[in-house]
Amino acid sequence: MTVKHLFRLVFLICLYGCSGNADNHVNRAGEKQSGLYIENGPRQGMQYFDSSGAEYNYRYNTITIWNDSTVSIQLEIGFSEMGMNLKDSIKSKFFLLPRHLTPNEQHFDTGGISKELKRFLAFEIDNPVHLSKVLNPREKCVLTFGVLTDTKYPDPTTPYETELLTSREKTSAISLRLKINDTLIIPCGQILCIQK
Repeated sequence: MTVKHLFRLVFLICLYGCSGNADNHVNRAGEKQSGLYIENGPRQGMQYFDSSGAEYNYRYNTITIWNDSTVSIQLEIGFSEMGMNLKDSIKSKFFLLPRHLTPNEQHFDTGGISKELKRFLAFEIDNPVHLSKVLNPREKCVLTFGVLTDTKYPDPTTPYETELLTSREKTSAISLRLKINDTLIIPCGQILCIQK
């Protein structure tokens, strides 16, 4: 077994171990946790062709997070280098869209891929996007997570509903995980209450 295979095995064991921890309570769409409300939008997508003509499945989910509490919260979201690009084992890229490509509200795209999104997918997709934002009481934040998969490989999001899950571990932070399908859940951030 090579070091590369061993590293993959350890990563997958950690990933699956975290997703099945019985001590963690996992919230799904429409549930509140400590004044936090998450609305997971529907999976949407379209075909994307790169400059060489290669075809990809581009899938994305727009998710809204509301702070319904009376205190401010610190939202930290982003994928690590490993979480962002698991192409050696899954053949897909997972990413958070930058703010200028994220809509202000949940919506359905009907016009295809914009020039700005094509530019991002062609030149900037490998640059990790990280969001660090304070959400004041009654404030919301809209996020868009994307998955890009070469059509030669299975699309990990089909036919599943991608959703953002929360779990409170034995710390003051609320962990965030992006559930791609029943076996693939990727850690993607945390939420902390800001004490004043």
